[in-house]
Amino acid sequence: MALTDPQTLIGQQIAQYTIQKHIARGGMADVYLAQDIDLQRPVALKIMLAALSADQEFVARFHREARTVAKLDHPNIIQVYNIGLTPGGQPYLAMQYIDGGSLRDVLRELGQRGKLMPTAQVLSIMRQMADALRVAHQAGIVHRDIKPNNILLRNDGTPMLVDLGIAAVQSGPKLTRTGSLIGTPHYMAPEQARGEPADDRSDIYSLGVVLYEMLTGRPPFTAEEPMAVLHAHVYEQPHPIGQLRRDLSPKTQQLVEICLQKNANQRFQTAVEMLQFIDQALAAEGAGGQVSSSGVWRPQPGGTTPISQGRVLRPVTEERKQVGEKRPFQWWWAALPVLLVVLGLAVWQFGFADGDDGATPLPTRNQPTTGVDVVVVEEATSTLQAVSTPIPTFTPLPTLTPLPPATATATPRPTDTPQATVTPDRGPEQAVIGHSVQNRPIEAVRFGSGPNVVIFIGGLHAGFAPATVSLAQSAIDYYTTNLSEIPDTVTLYIIPNANPDSPYDPGNLSGRLNANDVDINRNWDCDWTQNAKWRGNTVPGSGGTGPFSEPETRVLRDFIVEKNPKAVVFWEARATNGLSSPGACGSRSLVSASLSQSYGLAAGYQVADFENLTNQELNGDGTNWLDSQRFPAIAVLLPEYTSEDWFANLAGMRAVLQANR
Repeated sequence: MALTDPQTLIGQQIAQYTIQKHIARGGMADVYLAQDIDLQRPVALKIMLAALSADQEFVARFHREARTVAKLDHPNIIQVYNIGLTPGGQPYLAMQYIDGGSLRDVLRELGQRGKLMPTAQVLSIMRQMADALRVAHQAGIVHRDIKPNNILLRNDGTPMLVDLGIAAVQSGPKLTRTGSLIGTPHYMAPEQARGEPADDRSDIYSLGVVLYEMLTGRPPFTAEEPMAVLHAHVYEQPHPIGQLRRDLSPKTQQLVEICLQKNANQRFQTAVEMLQFIDQALAAEGAGGQVSSSGVWRPQPGGTTPISQGRVLRPVTEERKQVGEKRPFQWWWAALPVLLVVLGLAVWQFGFADGDDGATPLPTRNQPTTGVDVVVVEEATSTLQAVSTPIPTFTPLPTLTPLPPATATATPRPTDTPQATVTPDRGPEQAVIGHSVQNRPIEAVRFGSGPNVVIFIGGLHAGFAPATVSLAQSAIDYYTTNLSEIPDTVTLYIIPNANPDSPYDPGNLSGRLNANDVDINRNWDCDWTQNAKWRGNTVPGSGGTGPFSEPETRVLRDFIVEKNPKAVVFWEARATNGLSSPGACGSRSLVSASLSQSYGLAAGYQVADFENLTNQELNGDGTNWLDSQRFPAIAVLLPEYTSEDWFANLAGMRAVLQANR
């Protein structure tokens, strides 16, 4: 059936509305600018496509949109004024008209000028959209198509959430057509891409995609074919925002990371949680605002001058080779002809909205996803040329004594941590505990003053697994503002970067090595050898010239022995779905099994000895040596090199702290 020309309605009057111009065509309706001759105000008139008007299922969904959205009262949600039928029997909605264009228009215009929206303005818009979602979700409405085209901007910059026409109203019967995905590929959550039901967390993911695009100038995944984009949402990791925008505070980076978690359980669970985190990010960026008595968000003045896209760095290419990880292209190529035919039919029947992010019904993929092993045993790979940029050092905290200045080659992280009041007993207190080969400081931050010492260590392989550094920094930020979570019986130390000289090279050997080309987790006195093994292969010289030959290893050893801890946790990478591995210098763990259980069960990670599980020999491993000295120690292998898996690890940290109450 051919689609009617939208221009044919220009100049006609429908009820009290005179149609003035056509604005856009979406997946199920045309949108017009009209004049309400009774109230003398402009309105947006949304008229269902004639091809769909005979389908009672679509008509029911259209009417449901009007009734549900009309009940929502929020300054950032479009108002619905009226509902009716055209003389030709097509349902229509009369809605509030927003005259400032869409966020897509603004981003496109900024891109053409080589500009980005300033971070404070981005977060302000995100805050208002998260608050709008809070109200929609509380009413049982999941938007399911958050994208720049569906965020309109008033002339004063106030964002307005529109197009709930494809929302799934949880309190009513399902009205969406069976066998189709509704949404926009570039902004769809992984569960939507798999054809699974969407919920509040799906909207949070989509809003996170918009946030990523606003901060970097492009969405996290792009491809010519829509199905390739959907594939990426399910299986690929975006370039970490911190690599592309090093001027962003760690809190803003963490905001993006949490929104874009593949597993919905690891995202913000509600829009309220996201809203609270955005407020923290605003404060970290030196911005803010307040909510008026009428519920309108008023950002603080300033912060609207566009910034250069030159702030976005070139992404680092990652190559990840691993045994047992089956890339799911088999179903892609097998199903591609059918998928493209169905997709073509969908385009023919419904059409696209304006621009490259129009809503498109897509075929549901029913094939099961290819399984991957619980623990990844990675192949030995040739060492790639190292990127010379060192891992950024973490945010300075208040200290009791002045710290020596960092060397000129060190790259500091942007300051984010709220300024906490320093007290001698509770902290936070920062101290330099030693230096690397290249004289970069190795630092520790103390929280609490109880008799039971707990130590968390990031950056043992900082360039290989940069997520361990950012996870440690996130933990520092978290406990700085949540000191009450540190039991009175505990002193917590967090070492964010134990190997600051290692070059940034995620997943590759060079990222594990210090400036002497030694793997500092092959330099401890348990099964030590100069030519240590990694991924089953011998790496000449990687164990050092002897146990504890490296300054980084000696710093950790001396600090741990001095503090006599009840628990030591090394964050490392990687194991699919995560792993909590106890130290054991011999056939069994002496004192670390209970610690491994506590952390692993709370985080939802597998609990097992890495060597037994993978049949790989470890030479000079730190946790194994510590266990032999009767210090409980575990290695926690994150699921990814560049993703913190924050909520899982926060649960693990909390479990360890509670076990030492």
